[in-house]
Amino acid sequence: MNSPEDQKHRQIVLVTGAARGIGRAIAIRLAEQGDDLALNDIDAEILSQTVHQLKESGHHALGLVGDVSDLKAVQDMVAKVVEQYGRIDGLVNNAGIGGVGKTLLELSLEEWDEMLRIDLTASFLMCQAVVPHMLTQGRGRIVNISSITAIMGVAGSTHYAAAKAGVIGFSKSLAREVAESRINVNVVAPGLIDTDMSRKRGIDHQSHLIAWPRIGEPEDVASVVAFLLSDKAEFITGQVLSPNGGACM
Repeated sequence: MNSPEDQKHRQIVLVTGAARGIGRAIAIRLAEQGDDLALNDIDAEILSQTVHQLKESGHHALGLVGDVSDLKAVQDMVAKVVEQYGRIDGLVNNAGIGGVGKTLLELSLEEWDEMLRIDLTASFLMCQAVVPHMLTQGRGRIVNISSITAIMGVAGSTHYAAAKAGVIGFSKSLAREVAESRINVNVVAPGLIDTDMSRKRGIDHQSHLIAWPRIGEPEDVASVVAFLLSDKAEFITGQVLSPNGGACM
């Protein structure tokens, strides 16, 4: 049971790419602290499992299947959240795809365009759909997920690095646009995190880059996101926090 104080601070948070990995860990963490959730993913089956698990644990979760790089899908999802909950207090743009491990000369234009569409344009579309509601409320919190690759650069990931660096520049500029309306916009740029996406690229050959005696877990990222969505981060905006175990200092 949530106490009256918990109810007072409960937020409505929309998380994209929430079916698995980092997105799922973020959803679980926010639910545990009492937030009501709207969870998006393009994988309907896995998303339904995550939503069912949260509901079985007594949490409020609305499942939203849709492509976050599609304008109409994004508008429909945001409309459903507002219809269900009456407002949107927080947005976490986590949905994305990983690099294909190709050098600049190996990449096709189609692969470049797909990366920017999903890992950058989707955050633009989501923010453009959600910010008007936050402006009306006079408050809101946005966390966009980038990557340590945007900060350090990684060979074979020029398209991924470009998209994730774009997320940082986009977020800093948006933070300045909406600060007077008390809307925080921040970025979390994870390092090597043990997810299915990371394992496809290979974890062992990257782990030696980390100073900390282990690789990251999705919960490490979820903790940072939860902090940025909390009242404790009220005076933080336009910043990049990077849980990376000392891989980049």
